[in-house]
Amino acid sequence: MGYIFYCGQRYLTLIVSTQGNFTLLQLGIVIIGSILVRSAGCVINDIWDKDIDGNVERTKFRPIPSKRVSLTEAWLLFICLGALSIYLLTLTNINTMLVSILFAILIVIYPLTKRFFIGPQLFLGITFNPTVIVYAMTEELSNPTMGYLFFAIASQTIAFDSFYGLCDEEDDRDLKINSTPIWWGNNTLRIIACFQICSILFLGTIGLIDSLELIWFASLIMLGGFFLYQQKLASEKKYLEAFKNNHWANLLILITAILCYVA
Repeated sequence: MGYIFYCGQRYLTLIVSTQGNFTLLQLGIVIIGSILVRSAGCVINDIWDKDIDGNVERTKFRPIPSKRVSLTEAWLLFICLGALSIYLLTLTNINTMLVSILFAILIVIYPLTKRFFIGPQLFLGITFNPTVIVYAMTEELSNPTMGYLFFAIASQTIAFDSFYGLCDEEDDRDLKINSTPIWWGNNTLRIIACFQICSILFLGTIGLIDSLELIWFASLIMLGGFFLYQQKLASEKKYLEAFKNNHWANLLILITAILCYVA
């Protein structure tokens, strides 16, 4: 389900940036690139966190701390994934290559931010945001929807990863690791709600810019329902369930985008 959520945002970006008129090559690059980058991000995260994961209940059985994969094997896998990603970039244009280099650096740095940055989830919202890369690939960097989609995806990412952070809040405090739930304290759910509202507003603006049909705006009302349900789950301390529910919320917007732009 993690890949569905991660790739879904990329498909959504491809659809919106091209208004549904994408090529099979572009679709293939997005599909394969999403899998490669997601995998590389997971590997480098496990490498940097190898001394932390073993002390956290949720992550102690990951491949490196559980000794199923050696550190050398993990680095080799990361290098292979990186090489394949670079090859994929050669099928795009110079703007995509340049932007991707920047985001590749951010992906490598991201796992370390929890050690020195008060809100690593904010950094994640930027780092794993596909908007600029996909808009560069489709040569739509001047498209007015780009900024709104960037902040819509960033807002949703910050919100759902803050739910995830709530799962590890006690362990993070013990290990002196930063997270938005620790930073925001008792206001965490309220601030998450603000980011969720922002995501809906940004997506609504895209609908106005592209003169989308009523179904787009109806889906945003349904998205609000998903967010309310997530808040309910979180208020009951079911943080992981709230996090996972975002898969379905994301799928709703993706299907709606297909209906509005492609069908």
